[in-house]
Amino acid sequence: MKKLFISATVVATLLPALALAESASLTVSGTIIPTACTPSFAGGSIVDLGKISAADLNADVQTELGLKNITLSMTCNGQVPVAVKVHDNQAATQLQGITIDGRAEDMYIYGMGAASGVKIGGYGLRHGTPTVDSAAMSLMYQQGGGIGGPTWNQPSSTLVGKNASSGGYLHYSWGRSIAEGPSNGRIHTLPMTLVPVVGPANALPTGSDITLDGSATFELVYL
Repeated sequence: MKKLFISATVVATLLPALALAESASLTVSGTIIPTACTPSFAGGSIVDLGKISAADLNADVQTELGLKNITLSMTCNGQVPVAVKVHDNQAATQLQGITIDGRAEDMYIYGMGAASGVKIGGYGLRHGTPTVDSAAMSLMYQQGGGIGGPTWNQPSSTLVGKNASSGGYLHYSWGRSIAEGPSNGRIHTLPMTLVPVVGPANALPTGSDITLDGSATFELVYL
């Protein structure tokens, strides 16, 4: 969650001793954010795909494993609009060449760990319909240097993209319409389906268990 902070700047000016009029100025500035939100995943933040038999994997092409539904909830103590940014903590292990929902771009595929230096595969996060205080909303995104500059747009992909150093900040939010922008509310939800994919089995190491190890951080942003 994005940290809340209070900042204060104290500025004083010393004038030369020979100045005709002596004065000193003091400026105190700061920002207090009155509302806080708590993000959480329904059912916990660990998605267990269980035990997967190597015999069930395709030898020469990728294998899509069983889907898992997850929901990110954000509970606030006041009526506010919010957004989220997603950071892939295992981006270095993303297997190139796999596709999810027809997309192969790096920004839509999250790393899922490696075994003996071999990248296992990746996963996508297929978004559902977000809600604000139980009312269905439209998903929207901004991409650029930060909140407030670029306009909100409707996603063209079924997948939730992640932040990358080369692509600037990617914020997702939700509201009644793209034109209206993000909606205020106390309880925000973003349902998603985790789509895990393992690369061709003939490229994976054999003889021992392979542990899938994906990790992503969802950063809450106050608008």
